[in-house]
Amino acid sequence: MYFNNNISNSFLTRGHRTLTWGTVLLGTVLFLLALLIFAYPALIAYFIAAVILFAGLSALAIGWKLWRLRNEITKLEKMEDDPFFNRSPETHRGYFTYIRW
Repeated sequence: MYFNNNISNSFLTRGHRTLTWGTVLLGTVLFLLALLIFAYPALIAYFIAAVILFAGLSALAIGWKLWRLRNEITKLEKMEDDPFFNRSPETHRGYFTYIRW
């Protein structure tokens, strides 16, 4: 008795095909990168410099965010120390909503 099993369209076959093509593509890219590095040895220095550049930019971005957070915390601490009638309008953010039952 013949069963019509369409195994070629199963998810295991498609997953294996995708994994195979991904591996072949990664191998091709790494091989071409190796050829470029052997042809132009200064490329290694460019890659290292790019990694250092991106690490420095990300450290600057994180530092800037932390600096802004510190400024916001300082504003909140100053707002707690000032009496209510001495607060400037831009630091006053105490809005309350009262609900009556």
